This record gives sequence, structure tokens and C-alpha cells, in this order.
Amino acid sequence: MLVGAGLVGAISLIGPWGFLVVKGSQLASNAMPLIAVLFFLILVGLVAPVLKWMGKGFSRAELTTVYVMMLVGSVVVVTGLTGSLLPMITGVIYYATPENNWDALFVPQLHPWLVPQDAEAVRLFYEGLPRGMDIPWGAWVLPLATWIPFILVFYWVTLCTGVLLRGQWVENERLIYPLIRLPQAMIEDVETPGQWWGWLLRSRLLWLGFAIPLLIDSWNSLHNYHEAFQPLRLNGYISLLNGQVGVPVRLNFPVLGLCYLMSMNVSFSIWFFFLLGVLQEWAFTRLGIQLGQGDIWNSGGSSPLLLHQEAGAMVVLVCFVVWAARGHLKKLWGQARRGEAGEGEILSPRTAIWGFIGGLVGMVAWLSFTGLDFYVALLLVIGSLAVYVGLSRIVCEAGLPGCQTPMVPQAFITRGLGPATLGLHNMTSLGMSTVWIGETAASMMNAVVHTLKMTSGEGRADRRLPWALLLAVVVGTAGSIWFTLHLGYTYGGINLNGWYFEGLPKWPFDYMSSVYNSPERSFFTRLLATAAGGAVMTLLLVLRQRLVWWPLHPLGFPIAMTYTIVYYGWLSILLAWAFKGVILRYGGVRAYRMLMPFFLGLALGEFFTASMWVFIDGAMGVQGNTIFNF
Repeated sequence: MLVGAGLVGAISLIGPWGFLVVKGSQLASNAMPLIAVLFFLILVGLVAPVLKWMGKGFSRAELTTVYVMMLVGSVVVVTGLTGSLLPMITGVIYYATPENNWDALFVPQLHPWLVPQDAEAVRLFYEGLPRGMDIPWGAWVLPLATWIPFILVFYWVTLCTGVLLRGQWVENERLIYPLIRLPQAMIEDVETPGQWWGWLLRSRLLWLGFAIPLLIDSWNSLHNYHEAFQPLRLNGYISLLNGQVGVPVRLNFPVLGLCYLMSMNVSFSIWFFFLLGVLQEWAFTRLGIQLGQGDIWNSGGSSPLLLHQEAGAMVVLVCFVVWAARGHLKKLWGQARRGEAGEGEILSPRTAIWGFIGGLVGMVAWLSFTGLDFYVALLLVIGSLAVYVGLSRIVCEAGLPGCQTPMVPQAFITRGLGPATLGLHNMTSLGMSTVWIGETAASMMNAVVHTLKMTSGEGRADRRLPWALLLAVVVGTAGSIWFTLHLGYTYGGINLNGWYFEGLPKWPFDYMSSVYNSPERSFFTRLLATAAGGAVMTLLLVLRQRLVWWPLHPLGFPIAMTYTIVYYGWLSILLAWAFKGVILRYGGVRAYRMLMPFFLGLALGEFFTASMWVFIDGAMGVQGNTIFNF
């Protein structure tokens, strides 16, 4: 726990520095944080062998604890909390101008506990302190003391949800969790006497795969230092149908490597539904079919019409997940009534159930106290939980490190109820909810379900694990908030990463302002598109359950046209599907297993290289060298 806390503390400083100052690869922004993998590689490859030689080696369970602490702690560092919290609670004040009229629309609606009340402290956060002036810490005490308890309760609800679903996903359905295969393989036989490294780190194929992104990405990075290193293009754009349809292409080594572990029907379905979505985009363009403007925090991979279809599919998926788990949940309810401890769970069934219910009540009460009407707060909490359950289910089966929801509940509530019903106080609070449900690629729910899978099967569940996770969250939150405030007041937020200090705080309120000033009469059409997507998803689920030979997996439909698939993933998923199909057909399962280290090496190599160049670029003063995003 001390080692894990120390590494989380380092991540809480390196993560904001790398992304805000160096503006390089996102080290802590998805379901498999780069910096956590890098630290784990160093720990397992260098530190653990030395300690083992000294007779004080780590056990496999201890190394697993260190990794899951980094996994959980990384969520809060940038995209999951701090990077959204600090700009969001200040941006509505800093960017308010006579032109956008935010001072009249939104600022009066803000609960005084949610935002710093010192306008000068806000301005200096974005523009930097004069030389010799101290950071105005006092301006931040009340808003942080208001937000952080709510965030901790939200994380507690996700932990309880993960515990309630663990038995169903891990033991009953036996989901494959591809994202844990790399760290698990690194420590698989770490306790074997005389073995200094696990079998994966001893594999030559691993280091062959590792070398490919290391060499290519390093060559491209050296272009920032000298023109003699002409970059090797890994991304581009294909124009189809006389320029009416454009398709981004990108060779993404981690996605290629990790999707080799994905079930073939899942990988086939993702790129199949992607191509189907491209054809739909072309047809809608030719026919002049439009749904209206895009919505807040909807994934930017395609048009609103397609994203509403996928949102309907996500709703049906979540309903299916809950329905499929009904027997398991009923069993846990019985154990809770009888006061049984519950085998294999880090929380007792009684604690998980009542903790879940109590957490939901607390979240709704907090949101109602700070500005939302009760019914809106209830819709937002239920919607957010559904989004994260659906995403985590997809990630557990598909193994995509960056996976986004097609739509967040703020958008659906805003469009569905409209400004006349909601009023400015609800719209303002919905905009502020971007703090905790915004960047869905990095979510605590993903970290929790993968933590519970990694710690399953290590013997009886250790009830001390929640305290280790809490320690990671506290250290990560405290360190990242302190350091991000220090960076803002030192450099000026407007000189740091442009998205987090300009795009993010503006986007929700620009959207709410446009909806308020020019409301659309398109919700019925949007609802039809959502219902159509839900109907298709229902059909896919029925066919999947009834027909063994049915090739399309339902999981591909809700995410196929999201931003991370369209711009970063679809080509590599297609290649992984093709490579795995050829290997299984001509080499069988033995060849598939033999080549697995090579594909894991592709992911490990890019994670290592991207992290390495953040440190090199930071030392040399180079900015904007992004090797890996999603």
C-alpha cells in the first residue's frame, strides 16, 4: 500500500505536468493508463528482481495491489477529475463576456459554494501570478470542500456497483477482460523460485513487438528536433464516393495489440458497424437528412442522428446487463438479509447494497441542494450510472483502452425537457455536471471492475482492498489538485493545454446558451432515432442469444461511430481481426498463444515510448509531441 501510494503520488504530479505543460501523450486518460503501465514495468522488471535477490521480494498479490492502486489513482489525475474540476468551476466566470451574456444567464444561477467567489483569484489562475505573489489558497477551500465529498460518494457508488456485478461478470458470464492480460502476464510466475522475471518479460517475441513502436515513434519524435528525421505517417484520410464521405485512418499499435485478445466476433462487429455507419452518413448526406445541432459531450465521431441510434443501443445494453444479472442480484439480496459475508467479495452484500442505495440518495440530495430540481437530479444520477455500467461492460469484453459513450445524460435531459421546462438554474447545474460526467474514456467504473477482476482468484477476497483504493484516490486527488493549481498560477492556465483551459470550460455553457436562445423542435425526431437504435440493439441481442452461428456481436453497435473508434481505432481493430483470423485458421490455438507476446509487445512498446518522450520533451522544452491519445 505504501509503494502504491507513493507511485500514485508521482502520477498525480507527472500526469498534469505531461499533459498541461508538455502537451504530450495523455499519460492517465483511459482505461489502461500509460504511466501506470510504465511504472509497473519498472517495478516488475527492475525493482522486484533486486528485492527478490535480497530475499524480500513482492508476492503476486502485493504487485497486483500496487497496480490496481495506480489504476484507480490515475483516474482522478487529469481527465477523470482534476482536469475537469478546476477549469469547469472557474471557466464560467473567467470567460463571461458581454457578447455571450453568461453574467446574466449562468453566473447568478451558480450556488456560491460551487465556485471560487474571488474573481481576482480566478483571473490569476488563468493568467498567472505576478512575481512574488502567493497562491490564493483561501479562495479554493469552500468549492473544493463542497465538490470533493460528492466525488467521493460517486466513487463509492461505482465501487458498490462493481461489487454487485463482479460475480455475474467474472464467474457466471466469464468475461475475458483483455486489458488486464498484460499486467497479469508480467507477474504470472513471479513467485517461482529462481525466476527473476515472469514468462512474458523473458519472451523474445515481446521485445520484438516492443521494438516496432519504439523505433517508429522515436523516429517521428526526433523530427521535432531535426528535419533530417522525416516522419513516417501513421495516420491519414481517405475520401470516398467523390469526396462525399471521408474516413480517417490511423495505425494504432496499442489497439492492434490489445484487440488481438478480443473475441473475433466482437472485433468483426465493431468495424462492420463502423462501415455501416459510414454508409449511413453518406446516405443521409445525399438525401439531405439532418437532425439538428450536436450535443454537449456527445462523441464527435459522427452526426447526431447516428449518435442517437447508438445511445438507444446503449440504453438497451444496460437494461440487458441488469436483466441478465437478476439471479445474481437476487442471491446477493438474500445474503444481505441474512447478514452473510459473501464469498469472494471485498464488500459484504449488505454493505454493497445499502452503500449503493445510500450513495445514490446522497448524490441526489447534493445535486438538489446545489441547484438541480429533484426530478432532474434523479434522472442525471440514473443516467450517469447507466452510461458507466454500459461502457465498463463494453470495455470488459472488447478491451479497448479508450472507449466513449455516444451520448451523455445531460444532452438527453436538456433536449428532452427543453429550456422552458428546465429553466436556467437546471441548465446551469447540468453544465457544471461536466465536472464528474464528461470525459467518459477515463472512468472510475472501468478502474473498479478491472480491479475486482484482477483481485479475484487470489484466494479469499481481502477486505482491506477498499482502504487501499481509498488511499489511492485521496493521494491522487490531493496531489493533482495541488499541482494543477500550482501550474495554473505559475504559467497561467491559458498558456497550458488549450482544451482543458479553454475548450472544456466553454463548451458546456456555449451549448446551454445556444439551446436556451434557439431551442430546437427536434426532440421527437431524436427520440425516434434513439428508439430505432434501441430496437436494432434488441434484435441483435435476441439473435445473439438464439442463433449460435450469428456473426454480429451487439457490443459493436453502441460504440462503432464514437470518436475514439472513428479517429483512432477502427483500422487497427480490422487488422487485429484479420491477423487473428489467419493465425487461428492456419496455425491453430497453439500459434495464437505463441504469438500473443508479440502483440502485447506492441501495446507495451507504445505505452513505454509515449511516456519516455513526455520526459524527454519536457526536459528539452518541446511541446505538442503526442504519440498516443486513445
